[in-house]
Amino acid sequence: MTKKPIKTQGQKGSKGKSKTAGAGKGPRRLGDLIGKSLTPLCRKQGFASADIVQFWAEIVGPSYAHCTEPDRIRWPRRGEGEGFNPGTLIVHCEGAFALVFQQEQEKIIQRVNAYFGYPAIDRLQILQRPVRPRRAIQPPPLRPMTKAEEAKLDHQLEGVENERMAAALKRLGHAISVKN
Repeated sequence: MTKKPIKTQGQKGSKGKSKTAGAGKGPRRLGDLIGKSLTPLCRKQGFASADIVQFWAEIVGPSYAHCTEPDRIRWPRRGEGEGFNPGTLIVHCEGAFALVFQQEQEKIIQRVNAYFGYPAIDRLQILQRPVRPRRAIQPPPLRPMTKAEEAKLDHQLEGVENERMAAALKRLGHAISVKN
């Protein structure tokens, strides 16, 4: 009778995968790994979570993403019997862009509040300071669709008459079909 070796943690399994925690997940972005650890740090700055910092470019749009960054939210002191009072978002802005950003202040406040889903801020305080450059995160290129996937997608889009809509739906369908 032959004995089978006992596998310990960290040894390779029968399929060649390590049995340690997190095996099989593949490489992950650093931002995904440290996002939860940044949340307490962001709370000290007045942010409820790190999301506003992470998604700042989507909130303010491409015209202000490169020249501004959120610093903190200053919340007013609560008095007795008072309800919720919106805070002041403090934003760092590159020198020359501060004037243009100030002109768009109401629109930015609306976009931030739309992101939060409630009127979280009612004022912006703009500080002219250097902004750390951000790198744009490019998604990995999509693999080409197989002939069967392309035929199935074309069949699903046969009834769409608007060419621009059909092209947009085809791009979306391509991204969905190659992701699975």
